Amino acid sequence: MAMTWAGKTRWWMSACVLAFSLAAAGEGPDAAPRQLYAEPSPLARVIAGAGGASEAARLDLAVLIVEALVSAYESELDEALRAGARDAGDRRKLERWQRSVAPVLSELRVARAALYGAREVELHADRHDRILLLIDGRPSWIAWPRVSLENRLEREIAAEFCGRHECPTAGREGVRQPAAVQGGWVLSQGRPPGWESVDGLRCEFPDLASRGEREATCRALATDLHALAAALREAARRGQRIEWSHLALDAGSVGLRQRVVVNARGDYLAVAVPELAGNRVDWAEVRRWLQARSKGRRVLATVLGAADDR
Repeated sequence: MAMTWAGKTRWWMSACVLAFSLAAAGEGPDAAPRQLYAEPSPLARVIAGAGGASEAARLDLAVLIVEALVSAYESELDEALRAGARDAGDRRKLERWQRSVAPVLSELRVARAALYGAREVELHADRHDRILLLIDGRPSWIAWPRVSLENRLEREIAAEFCGRHECPTAGREGVRQPAAVQGGWVLSQGRPPGWESVDGLRCEFPDLASRGEREATCRALATDLHALAAALREAARRGQRIEWSHLALDAGSVGLRQRVVVNARGDYLAVAVPELAGNRVDWAEVRRWLQARSKGRRVLATVLGAADDR
């Protein structure tokens, strides 16, 4: 089976054009806010850098992607069926959703079977990190059942591939998983129960109900904050000045990434931090933790208070 990995040069040329355009943008006080840095998708980076991998390794990457897609759609379908429906209106919505998902899942299962007998398999990642799979010329855009799953699953696929095969350096950068965040529950007299990471991130809750779910939320917040800290380090390495008092989450987005404003003019980083966007975090505490981390110091910061748990 021959496998080709076209499009890598075009992808990097587009990235260079974008970087040049950003560098050439106006610096005056009235200039529009600029994107100073965009966190790359680890999976897209693995695909872009996999030209030198063996044929078996490249096939394994395609299989990992399709298997993850099948599993994600099956899980969504099973969860919907378990949840059931409260009334006739809910049942109709559930039936419509099932009818829309069933053919997608069927196509994915066909693609999974076709991979092993295909003459030609191609994977492309465009400049927006959208991934295209072609099996014997038949194209399929990689689309997850929920946008909120995309960042996590694509990181997990990239990490799995890099664990099995010699992975390009560019593909290893940014590969992170929530399971890597270490911490535990801390109970103190006079304070709400809380979960703390070993590097000082704390989430407090009104009680100890749903501990597993709440711990997962805090781990996910910590993962996002580690990613944001890495993005801030990279921006600083490129000579960008971070104005900590202005660090905040913007309402806008860049594809699947959120905008994090870093100065008074509104210049921003594009980073995938969905949990930060989806929870009422204390940004004063977030800023304090990030600034300390940028200086190599550890502080205890309660980024999610008991009153903000949702």
